[in-house]
Amino acid sequence: MERSEEAPLKVPSSGILLALSGPSGIGKTSLITAMREQDPGLGYTYSVTTRKPRKGIEEHYEFVSREKFLGMVERDEFIQWIHPSFDEFYGTLRAPVEEALAEGRDMVFDYIPEGYLNLRRYYPQQTVGVFVMAPSIAEMRRRLTKRGTEFGEELTHRQNMAERDFDFVAEHEYHVINDDFDETLHTIQSIRRAERARLTRQSGVVDQYRHHSNKTLLRYYDPA
Repeated sequence: MERSEEAPLKVPSSGILLALSGPSGIGKTSLITAMREQDPGLGYTYSVTTRKPRKGIEEHYEFVSREKFLGMVERDEFIQWIHPSFDEFYGTLRAPVEEALAEGRDMVFDYIPEGYLNLRRYYPQQTVGVFVMAPSIAEMRRRLTKRGTEFGEELTHRQNMAERDFDFVAEHEYHVINDDFDETLHTIQSIRRAERARLTRQSGVVDQYRHHSNKTLLRYYDPA
């Protein structure tokens, strides 16, 4: 079937799952909030957790009992869940993610590396990992302490968890230092745009070019 040269080459890109991964207290949640303010269509799903609410606003979580959480695990309601410390469990609901991917929409996640790796196991083609870090180890410790949500043994445990996260930096596609917030936000937005432009995410576009191309061999040398 002959195709018109006026046919648009732009095709819908498949959605990506952009995971901002890294230690707690680095600023991932603030970055995601700013991204969603700039693009209200960017998908986000809150985490289900068994931990106790902290002081302040925590709209990014649904707090449930341990029994309810484990029941949700049994019913396969999570695409990934982790048990990082003490009696705390965290999980990401399956339904919103599958709905977004079916519609070709992007989603962004706030994860420690374990959560990111679990997400990638389910959706290896769609998941993009960005390891977000403070400018130095010392600054990472200061930020974690400054937020004032953990104390004593729990704070020490969080710091130890952060250091274990370093073992998984190489598992990510990107590494971004959150030193200047606006610059970091711009970098992550650029990563998202670049990932959506990947040919592998634009189904059918190569076939459109192939239909109009002149069949020829590549020449690796000048025959003259």
